[in-house]
Amino acid sequence: MSWKKKKKIEKMNTKIIEAISGLIIILLILVWLLGSKLSGRWKTEVYKIEPRITNVADVKIEKESDYSAIGWLRVQGTNIDFPIIQNTEEDQDFPVQLESFLWSLNSDSKFHNRIRVTGHNIFNLSSHPELKSSQFTRFESLMSFVYYDFAKENEYIQLTIDGNEYMYKIFMVGFVPSSMTVWFPIGDDYSKEDMKKYLELFDKYNFYKYDVDVADDDYIITLNTCTRFYGLNRDVELYVLGRRLRDGEKATSYGVTTTDAYKEIETILKGDENNAEENM
Repeated sequence: MSWKKKKKIEKMNTKIIEAISGLIIILLILVWLLGSKLSGRWKTEVYKIEPRITNVADVKIEKESDYSAIGWLRVQGTNIDFPIIQNTEEDQDFPVQLESFLWSLNSDSKFHNRIRVTGHNIFNLSSHPELKSSQFTRFESLMSFVYYDFAKENEYIQLTIDGNEYMYKIFMVGFVPSSMTVWFPIGDDYSKEDMKKYLELFDKYNFYKYDVDVADDDYIITLNTCTRFYGLNRDVELYVLGRRLRDGEKATSYGVTTTDAYKEIETILKGDENNAEENM
């Protein structure tokens, strides 16, 4: 083989090696980019705070009332974008003329590590809840979370209270027997021990397994409403719990799967003949 021919072959081999090396580098970059995307580094915020502080100040309640607007609540995917009111006296009865509001179950208007908000469900009591209706002016659309597809797409709660805006990641949805909630310690701020017990109770009834870590020193919001999902003979309420975003944490999408507790829900939603629909 001549010297020129040998040099030509060596040059071609060098170009081939360089091309292969370039392809490998490109492949590694693509793998890294894909891994970054899957790990959440590129995830964009799926739900953003819309200020409601001014809305709270503008709420009008009947004159000479013991009730005042102390906050505002938004729930992703629902029409829940309503003020929260509270009785300034010890009596916590909800008068008929104010039943369309959401209600704070805390003792004051301050921010606590356990915020509790309740509301009526008047027009969405069946075992096949509707997702939307012009009649839903309370907590009716909270029932949308019994649908797995809905729960996967809607994961955030916004609370406006004490002049600040807070965002929470939903980590629990479930029907909880009323008899199981009577033990809750009195008081708004829970100790770590009380919070741990609180979270353990709700975990037993969770329909879903959310990719959200929750600790006993986190700030929790608890939403609840009545339901006849199982008919008239089962005393349960729907609960939706969220964990406040931690410092530096963004409202990005996260994983949701069903638990064993959801199997009964799924059977009812499919219209099992032993579960007749109960309408108001």
